Amino acid sequence: MELSKRALDFLQHSERDLYQLTEQDIRDAFSANDAPLFEPLITFQLQYGGFIFYAGLEPIKFSLLQGEGGYPKRTNTSIIEFKESDTDSPKYHFVCAMTNYQMQFTLDEQGIYYEDYQPKASSFDKVIEELAIWKEIELKNGYEIVFREYKVKTQNLDKELNLKIISEASDQFTLWFQNELIYMKQCQGLTTLIVSEKYSEKNNLKLL
Repeated sequence: MELSKRALDFLQHSERDLYQLTEQDIRDAFSANDAPLFEPLITFQLQYGGFIFYAGLEPIKFSLLQGEGGYPKRTNTSIIEFKESDTDSPKYHFVCAMTNYQMQFTLDEQGIYYEDYQPKASSFDKVIEELAIWKEIELKNGYEIVFREYKVKTQNLDKELNLKIISEASDQFTLWFQNELIYMKQCQGLTTLIVSEKYSEKNNLKLL
């Protein structure tokens, strides 16, 4: 998937501890760990390995490879943590982040992204798109969260509020919508609504 300009700008200004690893280095690390290798994992490591994002003040460093192994010369003995699932699909979960934050971050063999083993995004591209939306909201100022992960009563709320889908950030797990004054996220039947202070009907939104 090609990232949006919003996401590319976000990545450009994000912190990254960049490993100078080639694709062959990554493949060798998987082999050294007797880890099954799937192409979406290679793609993830090349594109996003080493990026650091934050949950509050807690850094989360995304990478399938924990360390480069060897000093001063790299030996490609990075640790790769994975485990087999209890189901056929996904068959594996690969730890994809290093952090003290109390949550487990994994990818399966198809590149689907999980938090505490619950699917959150069809690929890490979608995760980046969502992070970029939150950054956009932060930079705009004057926006507030009306409610977070709330079960609304109104059906087809996107149509009710005249919102358009943000396709690059949406998939079968999460939907994002917006108009000039509202952002809306829907995930697992729960809705998060972020609204500009300029929206005149803001107080009525809590009744939805």
